Amino acid sequence: MANTLLTISKITNEALMVLENELTFTSEVNREYDDQFAISGAKIGSTVNVRKPARFVGVTGPNLSVEDFNETSIPVTLNTQFHVDTQFSTADLALSLDMFSDRVIKPGVAAIANKIDRDGLVLAKNNVANIVGTAGVPPTSLLTYLTGQAYLDSEGAPRDGRRACIVEPFTSATIVDSLKGLFMPSQKISEQYEKGMMGTDSAGMRWRMDQNVVSQTFGSYATATLSTNTATFTGSLTSGWASSSTITISATSAAAPIQQGDVITIANVYAVNPQNRQPYGTNRLRNFVVTSAVTIASGGSASVTVSPAIITAGQFQNVYVSATSSSAVVTPFNNTGAVSPQNIILHRNAETLACADLELPMGVVFAGRASDKELGLSIRVCRQYTINNDSIPCRLDVLYGWAMLYPELACRVAA
Repeated sequence: MANTLLTISKITNEALMVLENELTFTSEVNREYDDQFAISGAKIGSTVNVRKPARFVGVTGPNLSVEDFNETSIPVTLNTQFHVDTQFSTADLALSLDMFSDRVIKPGVAAIANKIDRDGLVLAKNNVANIVGTAGVPPTSLLTYLTGQAYLDSEGAPRDGRRACIVEPFTSATIVDSLKGLFMPSQKISEQYEKGMMGTDSAGMRWRMDQNVVSQTFGSYATATLSTNTATFTGSLTSGWASSSTITISATSAAAPIQQGDVITIANVYAVNPQNRQPYGTNRLRNFVVTSAVTIASGGSASVTVSPAIITAGQFQNVYVSATSSSAVVTPFNNTGAVSPQNIILHRNAETLACADLELPMGVVFAGRASDKELGLSIRVCRQYTINNDSIPCRLDVLYGWAMLYPELACRVAA
């Protein structure tokens, strides 16, 4: 029986399904699909606004004390149009869908999924402040990962089955080997033995291996001493909300080339629970991630932008300053220049990927797109005859943008 020629509808829907199955890190984050572009089509640079819930302080006693309703949103710019270009003949269209998918769709979509995943992991590495482990040493104890989860708990992340641990291959191998002798349910041990990976649902989170986990090259300034002025704390906020603060940091003894993605703490500046605004755990210092590289000259000072913003009071308070100083010590997580894979533990709402439908061009052999609001994905396939070289090229496109929703609901695991 002859095969039926494949239609654009079959091809685009198959491409969307393959894309969903090829994603690793991206499958564990919030995904927004904006259907306002379902008819007109979006262009690069379009923006999707993702709302964040308001927070209230509350008062004790019978008297009314009305608070302002401050609802914030994160603008997600659709700034990446990524595509894979190939070509196939009319004979290819006569193949079965399975054969066509294996030969044409899967290789192309694998490259798209790889690009989307890596972009999301780079964003996480540069914007997530909480971090555990030791740079340059893959964790061998489950305690490291449980401590990462403790940060999520302290920051109010729900235990709703939407936590994931994304690890690179060598970190994955280390932890699986380290836990092989522990008492665990036989099914989990069997999965680890058969697949060489952590059980899908272990230690309260889904474990996923992703080769796209990126490394952080920490700044090398081990002989420098850093400090900042918390008596004035210029750059901090006493109300409102912001995603970052710019503070002045001084260096003595040596220059300090601080890198994007480096993590610091400040003496007596403690992290607080987002609801009760009290220091959590055993008075843990708030971690801050440096969002852009800067070199502080020896004996000098420089403006350093850190995230989260330093908010000392109000509805969005995130720190408690127990004592102030004109020279509060600033301590880096690592200042030896170590290169460290940044595995990550996160709740689904820590980061978001926004997708939208691309415009369908006119005057081509065929053009179609497939999108799914539940999956939060959209892909376009176009095919056109080129008369100058008698070929029929085809392209698969996606339009997307990444943004951090709640970076505090994630924790990096240095290895």
